[in-house]
Amino acid sequence: DNESNLLNDCLPKSYQDITDMPTKIKLDNRWPDLKTTKQLCMQDQEFWRYEYNKHGSCSLGPYNQKTYFDLAIKLKDKFDLLAALQNHGINPGSTHTVKEIGSAIESVTKVYPNMKCIGNPAGTMVLLEIGICFVPDATRVIPCYRPVICHNNENKRINIP
Repeated sequence: DNESNLLNDCLPKSYQDITDMPTKIKLDNRWPDLKTTKQLCMQDQEFWRYEYNKHGSCSLGPYNQKTYFDLAIKLKDKFDLLAALQNHGINPGSTHTVKEIGSAIESVTKVYPNMKCIGNPAGTMVLLEIGICFVPDATRVIPCYRPVICHNNENKRINIP
């Protein structure tokens, strides 16, 4: 049963640098590397390389690198997590509970998300990543095999960058 397997680093696939500028611009607008500049992101492509090698290696059959990124953008648009957060009053620069953030995402995906944070669990924590998991053919969202949340206390307040 593929739904019980962790879909990371499944098969060795080698990322090919994207040379098509419209594709790079589309990816940068929809799936940017928030840890570097736009110029370095498009030049080095470390973030996209990492994502493809980690998750794209698990894609089935016809999903080569181009179709993997096209699908990622399609799913990002279908499950617009930023809009879901904003629709629940969760905006950059604000602070909300783990439960508020998770419930906002669940309202769109129908499944509670993974949430990774950085910082001291006893002190201030900052939301780093929201993850949603799919069946291998990406036709539906499923609970992540290894759930990750920022804090065991659902009332813990988290800063939204």
